[in-house]
Amino acid sequence: MKVLIISDTHAQDDIFLTLLAKERDFDVLLHAGDFEGSELVYQELAGVPFYYVAGNNDFFTDAPYERVIELCGLRLFMTHGHRRHLYKGYGEVRQEAVRQHAQIAVFGHSHMPVAEMDGGILLLNPGSLSWPRQEPRKPSYIVLTLTEGQIQSYEIRYL
Repeated sequence: MKVLIISDTHAQDDIFLTLLAKERDFDVLLHAGDFEGSELVYQELAGVPFYYVAGNNDFFTDAPYERVIELCGLRLFMTHGHRRHLYKGYGEVRQEAVRQHAQIAVFGHSHMPVAEMDGGILLLNPGSLSWPRQEPRKPSYIVLTLTEGQIQSYEIRYL
């Protein structure tokens, strides 16, 4: 299963269209918040199962701030991260993933991509498609490949 992970798009739907032109073959789309009203656009354009959480700029949504989903027998904890003190590190996100019995934590907020294992938890922050903060300030996202009960690969990619 190929999972496309995005975050912090801030209603810049044209950038999402650019991403769809580049990444056509995926089975699930995850959004880690700050979509600013574009969640239905992403659902319609992607045409695959779509899971998302609300971020600090998602004022008019019914989306939860955190959720746990299961894909290929693996549990994924999703949060935007603004309520988890990300600027002090990933500890709170990781701890909640452990509490939720998740193998993968997906988060956003910092606009800085992260893909690393930490104590058996895969931490994934796709960065931002609209306002990247890492050098060289290229829009970023993550492609995660899963098979039943296993993480096959994960990669930060850039537009």
